[in-house]
Amino acid sequence: MSASVLVVVDVQNVMFETPGEFPFEGERVLETIAALIASAREAGVPVHYVQHTTREEGSCCEAGTRNWEIHSSIAPKPGDTVSRKYSYDAFWDTGLEETLRGLGAGRLVFCGLQTEFCVDTTVRSALAHGFESVLVGDAHTTFDTEVLRGEQIVAHHNMTLGGRFCEIVMAGDVEF
Repeated sequence: MSASVLVVVDVQNVMFETPGEFPFEGERVLETIAALIASAREAGVPVHYVQHTTREEGSCCEAGTRNWEIHSSIAPKPGDTVSRKYSYDAFWDTGLEETLRGLGAGRLVFCGLQTEFCVDTTVRSALAHGFESVLVGDAHTTFDTEVLRGEQIVAHHNMTLGGRFCEIVMAGDVEF
C-alpha cells in the first residue's frame, strides 16, 4: 500500500455556525473526523487540511475571519499541513499535489464538507493527479437543498464515486 495522507476538506466554522443551517449529522461527522485524525496521528500518518478561502472582503470564507477558521474540535497541530483553496478543486492552483508528494503520499484518505461540491471535485481531481483515493463514507456531509436532503446527497455520492473515482470505506474500517 502507498504511503497515506489524511486530507480534511473544509471543516470550517462557517459550516457549523451559520444560523438556521446545519449539515446532515454534523456533530457525528465532526466526531468521526476527530477520531480519524487521532488514528492517523497515532499511526504516524500526515494530516493535511484544506481550507476554503474567498478573496472578496466580507464574504463567507474571507481569510482571517472566524467563519474561515478550521473548526476548533479538529484544529491543526504542529506538524500538520494546511493549504488554502479558492475553488471547489483543492488541487487547482494551490500546490497541493506538490505538498502531498513531499509528504510521500500515494494514497489519500478524504473526509470533510461539502459532499457535492469540494469533496466530490477534489476526490475526482485526485484520480486525475495519479493518487489512489479513499473517501470515508461516514465522514463527509452536506446540507439539505431544495431538491435533496443531505442524507440523500451523501448516499448518492458514496454510490457514484465509489469504485470509479475512489474506494468508499467506513471510518471503523479505515487502515492507515
